[in-house]
Amino acid sequence: MAYGIEQPRFSGHETFPLRQLWLKKTYDAISPNSPNSEKSIFSDDDAIVRFGVGKNMVNSLKHWALATDIIEENGNNFKTTLLADLIFGKQGLDPFQEKEATSWLIHWKLSGEAKKSTTWFWLFNLIVEPSFDKDTLIKKHIEFASNQNGNYTDNTLKRDLDCCLRSYLPKDTKVTPEEINDTVLGDLNILHRSGSGKYEFIRGEKPSLPNAIFVYALIKFWNIYSPDQQSMSFDSIMHENRSPGRVFKLDEDSVSERLSEIENITEGKIIWTDSQGIRTLSRVDDSIDPNTILKLAYEE
Repeated sequence: MAYGIEQPRFSGHETFPLRQLWLKKTYDAISPNSPNSEKSIFSDDDAIVRFGVGKNMVNSLKHWALATDIIEENGNNFKTTLLADLIFGKQGLDPFQEKEATSWLIHWKLSGEAKKSTTWFWLFNLIVEPSFDKDTLIKKHIEFASNQNGNYTDNTLKRDLDCCLRSYLPKDTKVTPEEINDTVLGDLNILHRSGSGKYEFIRGEKPSLPNAIFVYALIKFWNIYSPDQQSMSFDSIMHENRSPGRVFKLDEDSVSERLSEIENITEGKIIWTDSQGIRTLSRVDDSIDPNTILKLAYEE
């Protein structure tokens, strides 16, 4: 299970980046009959009318809802998740997906947890160069995929990488106006086109990233990386695969500043120590609930 990826996934989105309101549409379709919403909801004769998009886009909606933990399989059916109810429910935190906190949460789900978005994990965790060109990126991507379980064609991998890059670059003049206006992750200012076929990560403070989303991701990372450990080093938070420092492309000063607030955010359940060269987190209460922390992101 390389890099903690149980089953690599390099397709499913039909080459369409996630767009505004797609998750909301999917939630609204699944939730009335959850936890026993029939899977045929995405394939029956009414699917195109129900979701208001073409057939391939319906498949893409399903993929993104699964990839971002909005719906999950329940035997032969689908159900909405607790996270989805929290965000999109009747008293939801962001029912129309208007807040930047939700965009950052989606980025974390795709690049940090990466249940069905292996390329997103690969790009934001395993590509450590500050800048790169697309041709080189394609070669590295194909090499990476060749070491995973499965048999993937070069064209599949190229399309997946292209979808990933376009997800963060909504102002690409080569895409349709609809894609320019509707791409969810394009305003995060985390990836930049620096020239023809050239890209660079934008590292730094990320003012639009709520502290509580950072802490939510940190807790999720901690539970993946070292669930039995009660402490974690600054270097791990900053540089390990799936760490918030790496996934959000933060610099050391901004990570340190955010960690200085963690005791207040977690009500003392996690404590940050930065003294005499020692920089570490200590978890003093294992009962901390990530979703409780998540709610704070929408109050900032």
